[in-house]
Amino acid sequence: MIPDLAAAMRALDYPSLEIVLLVEDDDSETRAALDFWPFQVLVVPDGRPRTKPRAVNYGLLHTRGEIVVVFDAEDRPARDQPKRAVARMIESGASVVQGVLACDHEGPLVTRLWALEYAVLFRGVLPFLSRFGLPFLLGGTTQYLCRDALMSVGAFDAHNLTEDADLAVRLARAGYTSSVVLSVTGEEAPVSVTAWVHQRVRWLKGFIQTTLVHGLLPRSAYRWSQPMRLRDRLALAVQLPVQLVCIASHPVGMAVAVSDPQGPLAILLVSGYLLTIITFAVAARRIGRPMLDALALPLYSCLHSAALAIAVVELIVAPSYWRKTAHGLVRARGAEAVCGSEAQGQGETRDAA
Repeated sequence: MIPDLAAAMRALDYPSLEIVLLVEDDDSETRAALDFWPFQVLVVPDGRPRTKPRAVNYGLLHTRGEIVVVFDAEDRPARDQPKRAVARMIESGASVVQGVLACDHEGPLVTRLWALEYAVLFRGVLPFLSRFGLPFLLGGTTQYLCRDALMSVGAFDAHNLTEDADLAVRLARAGYTSSVVLSVTGEEAPVSVTAWVHQRVRWLKGFIQTTLVHGLLPRSAYRWSQPMRLRDRLALAVQLPVQLVCIASHPVGMAVAVSDPQGPLAILLVSGYLLTIITFAVAARRIGRPMLDALALPLYSCLHSAALAIAVVELIVAPSYWRKTAHGLVRARGAEAVCGSEAQGQGETRDAA
């Protein structure tokens, strides 16, 4: 991954960039490949928990930039993304600006469904929430953060497996606002069901952690916490506990609907599926993916339920276990293909955020 990552970072257009690679102390394979890395390298000392947010917190101690952005090793951000993100931050007054994450390669059905899920989330849901000034969960990468705001809420939670979701809640509780910039970062999606499940287990386990932490601890537990508007609390509730309850109840709903296909629950379930399938089909058309893939959403939902069951077990027996996702397995389509139709009418898409 290192040569491609170095090329992507070198291509970024911004007057002053402090680019740092964080690598674990015992990752000898990556450290051996650093001949291709033209920027600063920070070796993260061995310690526990072995998580990404712990490494990022170490990087924060050794960098100086007023705006901080985190990229994963497989990320390929658009060349002008830093300028657009900072401009959006200045224009909106937001303390964090989230870019668009998108699958940058072809793959089997599970990969294509992952790509559609990301398209709906980052090109539809998050811009919608941003337009109405509502808080939203951040992506794991391509979030441009005001350092002062980040540090004021305690930086990243090293023990949370979705440090991005946890940070979004803490920023919202502290009164900071978030926005979206429709600039794409290409990412590598899981290319097998096993890889997808491993990744999703980690995400769902982190969502449960975030829900428990912020649901059980009173506001007085955080010196920086402020009263939140009801609509902000509802927006975060829909994205965290409500989403988890929906995933958990899906198998039960399917079983009841099959046993009583004429009942109100079956009608409600089918109606919800039809609406979701139409939404995903529209997203598929916009990003140049097969629209028929959206018909597999019921099966995809069953995968979510299975991943949630594993996440609950892991939360009890191994709460900080970080299931890593293998990367470098596919060839990216390139930034132009990832951006798709967004390359046309940039002014219009900027206004959409």
